[in-house]
Amino acid sequence: MGSSTTGFRCALIGTESLLIRCGEMLRERGHTVVAVISDAESVANWGRSVGAAGFLPDTDWAAPVAALDVDYLFSVANLRMLGPDKLAVAKQAAINFHDGPLPRYAGIGAPVWSILDGQREHGVSWHRMTNQADAGAILKQRIFPIAPDEHVVSLNARCFE
Repeated sequence: MGSSTTGFRCALIGTESLLIRCGEMLRERGHTVVAVISDAESVANWGRSVGAAGFLPDTDWAAPVAALDVDYLFSVANLRMLGPDKLAVAKQAAINFHDGPLPRYAGIGAPVWSILDGQREHGVSWHRMTNQADAGAILKQRIFPIAPDEHVVSLNARCFE
């Protein structure tokens, strides 16, 4: 199998609607979602609707996903740390979406900490996954201003946008 000339093959892991939106964006750009790892019913249903194999996150999914000839593993709205066997399923890279500007706001709750710290700007980061949370090389980062009346819900929504 392998990558086609028009796109790559990927697996997605996560639990929220942001994963579905990212999956749709990938498909619109000619890439193929071959596996979805989620215990969220809406995400699993979306995966089935696009013909992706489905797996539960707390199972041994590494070997069957690797057998699907995955180029990239995207972690989107996923709070689980992935071990080396799971990070290795992707031939090119395992990549995580983080709702904060790395390395300043690693870990969970980045939008909350940004507001509590009185920051004037926030951001999102796409980075390579490693055995340490939010420590991999940053591939893409977008920084944006925080409005004076910003609250956590609105900042979270802006991160997802």
